[in-house]
Amino acid sequence: MPKFHFEIVDGYKIEDPVGMDLKSKDQAKTLAKDIARQIAIDVGAAAARKVVVIDDEGEEIYNAPINTAK
Repeated sequence: MPKFHFEIVDGYKIEDPVGMDLKSKDQAKTLAKDIARQIAIDVGAAAARKVVVIDDEGEEIYNAPINTAK
């Protein structure tokens, strides 16, 4: 299974050094959206804040904005 890393970016980057084994990029994108939605609920939305998905090769494959609209 491929490994994906979920980083929080808001001017600063909170890295995910461990990552998570998931079946597909689509599953990683769905999880990123869920993480972003929960962060918006827990700490509020910010225009520049997002969850970035990095594959195990270090490539950014998706980013989910953290906002209450999604």
